[in-house]
Amino acid sequence: MIADKLFKSLAHSCEGYEKFLNGNTIEPGYKPDYVLRKGTDFIILESENSSSRKTFVGGLIKAAHFLQGERTGILVFIIVPKVNAKASTIASHLGTYFSWVKEKTNLRSVLVIEAGHYYNESIVLKIGDDEFNRCAIKA
Repeated sequence: MIADKLFKSLAHSCEGYEKFLNGNTIEPGYKPDYVLRKGTDFIILESENSSSRKTFVGGLIKAAHFLQGERTGILVFIIVPKVNAKASTIASHLGTYFSWVKEKTNLRSVLVIEAGHYYNESIVLKIGDDEFNRCAIKA
């Protein structure tokens, strides 16, 4: 399990992006765990300890809604794997919903990565780097 406070304190990064929000409301009804921004492009990070597929679909829909008009970006779920919720199964499940919503949004991609791959006590993978890309699964 990743404690919310710990996740929000990690040094999340991506080349050219700056911290925008960590746990604050980004639009009414939407409060992602952490957001990086480069101009009007966003990387939305959601830490999920749940295995509820409804939670993941809800996160995808909220990100898709936010990323409209001038706003573009990606969504990254960092998950703690469970017997019924591994990164590959969650990504596969989200693929159907992402395909359905893709024409209605500027959400470019949805990625799922297991927490144990994304960070340990001293290292947080840089989003988009080779190691991150090797471990993250596209929906």
